[in-house]
Amino acid sequence: AGTTDAGLIDPLPEIAGLCAAHGARLHIDAAHGGGLLFSDRHRERLTGLEAAHTLTLDLHKLGWQPVPAGLLAVRHPRDLTVLHQHADYLNADDDTEAGFPDLLGRSLRTTRRPDILKIAVTLRTLGRSGLGTLVDQVCARAREFADLIHDHPGFELYDRPTISTVLFRPTGAGDDTVAAVRRTLLTDGRAVLGRARLSGRLWLKATLLNPDTRPEDLATLLKLVEGNTPA
Repeated sequence: AGTTDAGLIDPLPEIAGLCAAHGARLHIDAAHGGGLLFSDRHRERLTGLEAAHTLTLDLHKLGWQPVPAGLLAVRHPRDLTVLHQHADYLNADDDTEAGFPDLLGRSLRTTRRPDILKIAVTLRTLGRSGLGTLVDQVCARAREFADLIHDHPGFELYDRPTISTVLFRPTGAGDDTVAAVRRTLLTDGRAVLGRARLSGRLWLKATLLNPDTRPEDLATLLKLVEGNTPA
């Protein structure tokens, strides 16, 4: 539900139907696209997600959280029985009875930072509708950027964005040139673009996540790429 390279979403209802027909468990990786659930406008793209037995969400993209703030959601509580695993050095019975924290019973990550608190504060502050507004904004910016690329004779657009990732490349440029343009912009501190290899070619990847991005910012980014592409 949202690939890393292009943000593509698999046909979830059809896959869920196959799993049900064959008695298979269904796990859906919604690390990238799960944030669409916040949006009334875009959440229908995730139809079929409710059929998953387990689900991963990584809210550092469409949730604006720190990178470690990932979530595992399960349909049945029994799928979390691994949390009851006993390790004497982490949760000795006598320490637990004496009131010391039982770390393993609270998180698989034990001593890592409690980033779940940041997710909770964000949800409490913005709510689903507030986050949905931000999702709508970045998806709209991605469509606007795709339009700029489509209408520019010097660039080739891979496809219309599914979420907020746009893949493009200078028209007629080879893969080595595309890679060099990206590294130049990164080294000079002018722009941070990703890269993706699809359909046998290398593409520049712009994942738009700043809701305050303006149309002129998008035009400037395109000019930067154009100005650093050899004629």
